[in-house]
Amino acid sequence: MIRGADIPIRVKLLTAIVGTTSLCLIITAAVFLVSNWYSVRSTLTNNLTAVAEVFTMNTTAALSFNDASAANEILSSLQAKREVLQACIYRVEADGEETLFARYHSMEDETLRCPQIPPAESFFSKSHLVVVSPVNLGDDRIGSVYIERGLNDLWESIRLDAMIVGLMVLVSVAIASMLSLLVQKLISNPILALLGATKAVSDSSDYSIRAIPTGKDEIGGLISGFNNMLAQIESRDIDLAATRAELELRIEQADKANDELELALAKLKDTQEQLVNNEKMASLGGLVAGVAHEINTPVGVGVTAASTLREDTKATFALYETGDLTNSSLKRYFSICMQATEIILGNLQRAADLIHSFKQVAVDQTSTEYRTFELKRYIDETLLSLKPKLRNTELNVVVECDPDLTINSAPGAMSQIITNLVMNSVQHAYDEGQSGCLRILAEEQLDNIHIHYSDDGKGMPADVLKKVFEPFFTTRRGSGGSGLGMHIVFNLVTQQLKGVVTLRSNVGEGSSVDIVFPKKVRAA
Repeated sequence: MIRGADIPIRVKLLTAIVGTTSLCLIITAAVFLVSNWYSVRSTLTNNLTAVAEVFTMNTTAALSFNDASAANEILSSLQAKREVLQACIYRVEADGEETLFARYHSMEDETLRCPQIPPAESFFSKSHLVVVSPVNLGDDRIGSVYIERGLNDLWESIRLDAMIVGLMVLVSVAIASMLSLLVQKLISNPILALLGATKAVSDSSDYSIRAIPTGKDEIGGLISGFNNMLAQIESRDIDLAATRAELELRIEQADKANDELELALAKLKDTQEQLVNNEKMASLGGLVAGVAHEINTPVGVGVTAASTLREDTKATFALYETGDLTNSSLKRYFSICMQATEIILGNLQRAADLIHSFKQVAVDQTSTEYRTFELKRYIDETLLSLKPKLRNTELNVVVECDPDLTINSAPGAMSQIITNLVMNSVQHAYDEGQSGCLRILAEEQLDNIHIHYSDDGKGMPADVLKKVFEPFFTTRRGSGGSGLGMHIVFNLVTQQLKGVVTLRSNVGEGSSVDIVFPKKVRAA
């Protein structure tokens, strides 16, 4: 089934014009024929009624004197009206019944018979018109006149009118068809030409094609708008082609720049890794220097005690060989030996403890392995390695931590975090000779460890606080700062300890660092 939208516009125009014209003409013709039918019926009825009234007046005397021959003679005058088929005169008897008194019938139809009783009123049938008129004498009704007329002439007239109207309709439809073909060409040809241009543009993607304008009507405006649209698309295509070429050039340049950036980034990462390693080694070197300084004191005391013991041993041995060794001299020598050995053993034990702490911290700082350790003891050992650097300051370090708190984590990362936090405060938070307090609070919170580090130094402005964890950012670049300390802290907390770090600071109110990480951390 074809949809209305799929019908060609030519057929639509032809159907619209011819169909509308035909429908209007058919309705007009139907109205005319119906109106003419009723008009002719009314005229025939009026004429036949007038004839009946004339005969009513002429037959009054014949009915009054009961002269049937006179009545028949009067009716015979209807021969001049060929359309009258028959006429009857009825007489009212004494009992009130009407009986046939006189009759006339046309020779064309011998089968017609007058009804026994006249109808009460006039009427139309399919082929006849019957008019009944009463005959009165004064106020008394003495009879009736019945006239029956054929309708052949009426039907002939109707058929003739219908033929004429039908012929007029056909001629009008033909004229309308010719006019519609002309109008169709005026409307459809420009549209078809526009459709052809549209298909050509669609098939070839050539937006330089233009539809030929046909006039300044709506279709002409549509064609002009279509051409303007093609011109804009063509202009945009040209601009798009130029933009695409420029974009391809920029993409090529961007690819080269990306390659260069990737190479520079790789070099930067290598450099950063090297600097971080250097920072670790520098920290380890500082640790070595500090521990060496710490070990120097007990070793020096032990050497002095050993030297004293050696001199006393030589003097006592000399007295022994000469025989001058007395009991009191021997007791004094034994007393010196006991004191010297206690001094030597005590200082050697102290040196051994320092070396042990140094060894463990040094190994941890160069290792990423995870192990179980006592957090308070390890913080103390780390601070012990920083004692030489803290000794030249007026800073006091306070550690608050449960001595029995044991964690499974990366001790090397913990040592570097504490070292960097303390050294960052020493270098940036206080002026030379300024006193202060560094506080380290470590506590267990459910399955996490919370380390709160704070100082009461200068604090940091907001712009510095935003960049403090960025690599190579430092406020003392000309004073030996590498800008990697807090960056290393951030990476160690987030990557090795699997935790989070938060820094807060206000100018003049000091700084605080909160570190939260799992109590038990396993290597990835």
